Amino acid sequence: MRNIASLVAVGAVIAATGAWAQVPSRVEPSREAQGRTPPRVDANVVALFRYEPTGLSFLRPYRRGRIPVVLILGLWSNPWSWARMIKELEADAALRDRYQFWTYGYSTGDPLAYTATLLRRDLDEVRRKFDPDHSDAAFDRMVLVGHSMGGLLAKMMVQESGARLWRLVSDRPAQDLAGDKTDCDLLRSALVFRPLPGVRRVVFIATPHRGSRVDRGGLGRLGSRLVRLPDPLRAAYARLIASNGPDFFIERFRKGLPTSIDELEWQSPMLMGLDELGLAPNVTAHSIIADRRDPPRAGGSDALVAYESAHLNGGASESLVSSGHLCQDHPTVIREVRRILAEHATP
Repeated sequence: MRNIASLVAVGAVIAATGAWAQVPSRVEPSREAQGRTPPRVDANVVALFRYEPTGLSFLRPYRRGRIPVVLILGLWSNPWSWARMIKELEADAALRDRYQFWTYGYSTGDPLAYTATLLRRDLDEVRRKFDPDHSDAAFDRMVLVGHSMGGLLAKMMVQESGARLWRLVSDRPAQDLAGDKTDCDLLRSALVFRPLPGVRRVVFIATPHRGSRVDRGGLGRLGSRLVRLPDPLRAAYARLIASNGPDFFIERFRKGLPTSIDELEWQSPMLMGLDELGLAPNVTAHSIIADRRDPPRAGGSDALVAYESAHLNGGASESLVSSGHLCQDHPTVIREVRRILAEHATP
């Protein structure tokens, strides 16, 4: 178990500080996501699939009338981890003519609510750019596919928070928050939000809805401390703490912002809050759950996420695959995503 925890911690630190190849075919990321410099990667990989380190990446020019499928990476992963799935889905002529595939990259160490805010902004911005008059019906049938932590972000696009998440940071009403308008808007938008109206279907792959029971150990705790949150986020947090009285925020929030690694602990307050919210009633959800056993069956684990965490009540389908956690390029997973997209292609 300790060895697994070590791998989790090291992988998370690498992912939180890493980025990948850049190309022109993209939508500009949110302002907070800019400024990260990607390291060099293998040229052969980049020649086949080109992805952005942060924000939305378009692998083909935007095509009006084709339903967007947004693939959201997971912890310590990278956008080109979707390469095999996209290649095989695009090889299906029926799917290729109905869909366009985008990826979403982000710094995987940042707090979930912050990253979800950036994703929500980018999805809003891409529609403003390509469909300003909302005349393209394909934008009203969007599909989100999330692996691991990416599934949590996908879920947050189809939830209505009410005051549930705000209560994780304060017992006072959100409208009473004092401080710079930009800082206040950032915190409120991260914790108080409505479902994106264009998303109609979500696919969760090995998603830890209730966290992971893996004991991170000493190295795991070190990994959390080594993750550096973005300077603008840390500065906004500091200003809000200073602008509000000592009793405005609850003690846990006053002690510091959590990283996503902190929030992925078993039954963390953030994950339990999201779990209680449920999904928008007009959204169809599917779960693909990995189990290291062969044949796979309910009650197992992919070594990081147990079935009891990945299972979601009320979904349209649940598929089990014999695999470890990094399963997004597994043939069975790709086959199930193909089936779901074929089903979604028929109005």
